[in-house]
Amino acid sequence: METVGTDAGAAHAFDPPFPCHSYLLGAGKYGLTQLRNLSVLPATGAVLLAAPLPIVGGSGSPARVLALVER
Repeated sequence: METVGTDAGAAHAFDPPFPCHSYLLGAGKYGLTQLRNLSVLPATGAVLLAAPLPIVGGSGSPARVLALVER
C-alpha cells in the first residue's frame, strides 16, 4: 500500500468502522503499509518477513519487515 493506512480517512464512520481492518484481521490476514525500496526487489524470488508487535485488542501495529533475497 502507498497510503498511511488500509482504510479511508473517514472509515471510523463506516459500517462497520474501519472495514478493511475488520475484514483483513477477521480473516487472519494483515496489510502492510508505507514500505520503502520495494522497487529494488526482484520481481520473483524475494521472501518477506513481517514481525508485528503482539498488541492485544488493537487494530494495527508497527512492524519490522525484512526482505530476503538470494545472492
